[in-house]
Amino acid sequence: MSIFRCIYFLLYFSLIGTSVSSGCLLFNGNERLSNFCLLESFEGKVVDKNTAMIITQKVKREGYFGGLKKSHWSTSFYPNIDYSGNINGGNPDKPLILGELEFFGDPDFLKQEGVITTLNLRANKRSTFDVGRYLQTNLSGSYSYSPEHNNSFSNASIESCFSNKIASKNSVDICASASHLNKDLSESNSKSLSFSLSNLSFSENIGFSEGKLGIINLSTDDYVQNQLALSWDTIHKENFYSAIRLKVGNPVKQQIALKYGLTLGFSRIISNRKVSLSLTHEVSDGGILLGVDRSDITNKVGFNTLVSPSASVQLGYTSVDSSIDYFDDSYPSLSLTINW
Repeated sequence: MSIFRCIYFLLYFSLIGTSVSSGCLLFNGNERLSNFCLLESFEGKVVDKNTAMIITQKVKREGYFGGLKKSHWSTSFYPNIDYSGNINGGNPDKPLILGELEFFGDPDFLKQEGVITTLNLRANKRSTFDVGRYLQTNLSGSYSYSPEHNNSFSNASIESCFSNKIASKNSVDICASASHLNKDLSESNSKSLSFSLSNLSFSENIGFSEGKLGIINLSTDDYVQNQLALSWDTIHKENFYSAIRLKVGNPVKQQIALKYGLTLGFSRIISNRKVSLSLTHEVSDGGILLGVDRSDITNKVGFNTLVSPSASVQLGYTSVDSSIDYFDDSYPSLSLTINW
């Protein structure tokens, strides 16, 4: 039984509503913060055998208690059903109007929308070197198919992060990633390199928190941009989790690119289930199309919850308001994921 499945069963059978220490296990999306919360909460306390086993397994992956004896590989293969607003990478089904000019696109290059079924493959490798020093590599690939349009697309990505603890509550993370998306009418590639500094803290009135400050160099097919990233994650004493993410990008000449983006995330246990909500607001600008300036405002809302130990459901809605009406868009998302 995996550690994640163990945590799920603890959620249902033993830890609900006990103390902030249960939140350390339940709200484990931020591994470093979750482990810090565990180590601080259980220090000097007597715990049962199962809890001790789970805590030990978790913190060993971060280099504690001697770390992992050898590099650990894990793989998963699972399907999900989703909705895609642009299956083939095509153009909107409406005319492009710029001032008094009106352009009509080729009907063969219009975007396709609809339900897709996706097969996902994930592989992860973790190697530990010392307390708080480890290398994590994540590989992912997916193949999506639309029965309605008899069309498909694929996605592949790799990310590798080296985390180095430099003080009792401070760490430095260096990450590199690359992704490739291949659709019928379009193809996109991106790469990024980031450097961030993390600080862990505890407040009697609030709970356990991690603040991060980072710099990201993002490279796409169209531009290269430097971004400043700030985040603040908290496991609250009242047994809920909050996350704040802020990104600010430097201007990119004549290319539509991120100006700033803010994401708020919340998770709480409701009716013995972890329920998560996210809200995102992004502004992109700098684009020019035939002499007309373009800026976009994107708003997203997302909802996620487990429906069983092996299945989760995600609901969402995205709205794009562009200064050029041709790029306005809005679409829902409904995804059911089965973890085998």
